[in-house]
Amino acid sequence: MVDVSVAVSTEAGLITPIVFGADTKGLVEINADVVRLADAARKGKLKPQEFQGGTFTVSNLGMFDIKNFSAVINPPQSCILAVGGAQKTLIADEKAKEG
Repeated sequence: MVDVSVAVSTEAGLITPIVFGADTKGLVEINADVVRLADAARKGKLKPQEFQGGTFTVSNLGMFDIKNFSAVINPPQSCILAVGGAQKTLIADEKAKEG
């Protein structure tokens, strides 16, 4: 079972609610869990079992137009993925006649 935490900023600081069984869910169900958990976190209504534990965290600041950043692992998790914003970049094709 894969339990993925999602970093949520609250008035009290950062908290990482857990999407349990993420490996068995589709994107719609994961999104619904994240929305529900983030709302509960911001209202201070998460139960301890909803944020204690987890093994992997995703922290996304791309929606704030941040291109890259370094995230800090929230123990006891073993890894964190820092996601920044996507950007369009034109890359010339060196093999093409017109680039």
